Amino acid sequence: MRLICRRVGASLWLLPPPGPLSTVLQTLISNTLPPRIPSPVPDFQPHITITSGIPLSSSSDFQKTLDAISIEERPIIKFKRLRYGTAFWTKITIEIHKSASLKSLAVACRSSILPGYGEEEAKDWVEKYTTPAESGNEGFIPHLSLVYYGEGVEGGVRMGVGSDVNDAGVVVEEVEPEEVKEMGGWVGGKLVVVDTTKRVEEWRGGILAERVL
Repeated sequence: MRLICRRVGASLWLLPPPGPLSTVLQTLISNTLPPRIPSPVPDFQPHITITSGIPLSSSSDFQKTLDAISIEERPIIKFKRLRYGTAFWTKITIEIHKSASLKSLAVACRSSILPGYGEEEAKDWVEKYTTPAESGNEGFIPHLSLVYYGEGVEGGVRMGVGSDVNDAGVVVEEVEPEEVKEMGGWVGGKLVVVDTTKRVEEWRGGILAERVL
């Protein structure tokens, strides 16, 4: 079954660097969790959406724009908790702590890549508190999706998902730790601009620009 859900415009993602954590996350998304969901779910790369709704046009030079963004430090990613949202895109996610470096990255990227969007507007959006259960238009919701799904997730499924994530060795901590645990996040990663107007299954082939941090 091919799912046809799409986003509007392009999105800017932060991918985890290659390594054990990236492999574990991809295995959860592609192989471990789908059998627990009552109907088919799409496959996709593990990523954190930094901003979305980026206009697509034939004249856009996304590589030039991405290379020109002033990034003061590599983002620090720390996993906070497993969350269940109400939207298709945020049905099952790992919420991310809003570290200062991650917020700084989001402000720099959003104000640079969204036309007519200033730094102060980007700061207001990044600082607003919201959760993966809500719309990304309301504020910056740092999370890593594990499942895209259109229906509700019942208690039994939640217990199974929680067990799978724990058994995979992923570390989540409600209180932000001082250090990044080996399986609890990462430092740096790769920024990619993705054409998310395509089918979810086609996102891997829709990368328009990339930059390793």
